[in-house]
Amino acid sequence: MRFSFKIIFLVLAAFVFSCTTEVKQDGTKRVFEEYHYALDTIIKTKDGIIAGVELGQARKDVRTEQVKNAVDQDKEGLVYEQKIDSLTKYNITYTFENDSISEIEVMINCGSREEGERILNDLKEYYRTKYTAPVMDKGFFVFNCFDSRKKNFTITLTDNGGASNSVIDLLIYREK
Repeated sequence: MRFSFKIIFLVLAAFVFSCTTEVKQDGTKRVFEEYHYALDTIIKTKDGIIAGVELGQARKDVRTEQVKNAVDQDKEGLVYEQKIDSLTKYNITYTFENDSISEIEVMINCGSREEGERILNDLKEYYRTKYTAPVMDKGFFVFNCFDSRKKNFTITLTDNGGASNSVIDLLIYREK
């Protein structure tokens, strides 16, 4: 009888542990366990605003895999695309002025309205927690933020999708 209780306890403990520590398919631990798994792929790291970079950083600070796998690249910009899963893909457009990042736009296309809403809400919650609560302005969630160098910038977030899909637009820029 005691032996069966030990087995039940061990199985239950293993189940609880596996539910609390999410692991990606490649075996690595998730970065943003509390949010939709798409944020791990899009935002990538808790450093910076997107993919570990902030506005004003040098072109060389953009992640190597994004530069290497860019679908379009010139002096003024770089466009990187990636598929997240069978329903969702995104692209990031970095705009440069004098070889530094002046604007970042992320376009997330999701074939499911429900999944798109989850991603949008989790992006909204992530940036609310990291920076500030957004205000609603003409259908856009607008975050007025400060970066690590205490320079202000703006994040706008909206969904331009239809009844069966989502097209989330995330724009990061400084007021001119």
